[in-house]
Amino acid sequence: MSEQNRILVVEDDPLVSEVITAALDDTYRITVVDNASAAVDLLQDREFRLMLLDCTLPGGVDINLIPEADKAGTAVVLMSGDPGRMAKLTEQPLPFVLKPFSLSGLIDTVEAVLAPRNRTG
Repeated sequence: MSEQNRILVVEDDPLVSEVITAALDDTYRITVVDNASAAVDLLQDREFRLMLLDCTLPGGVDINLIPEADKAGTAVVLMSGDPGRMAKLTEQPLPFVLKPFSLSGLIDTVEAVLAPRNRTG
């Protein structure tokens, strides 16, 4: 699998992480972390095409996390049961998955976000 297929999942709930991994690991290489600071570190050291970001992490979402993803060229999909919380994280509109989500909805969102990147390289 190429580096083009790497997804970073930032999720503190192990069950949710397992479900996401099981849904996507046939197609993508999944790396899971449970906090924002670990995600910032990984974005600085590795290339990811996409980051699935839980908006309700313990300790909050590091203010540098989304800008670091932008700097790394990593697409971001927000995940939360509270749409208002997602809107507070960034002024730019980002795709999101509303929890609880269906597996097909998650896969469709990931594929839709990555499709334009597949065409441009």
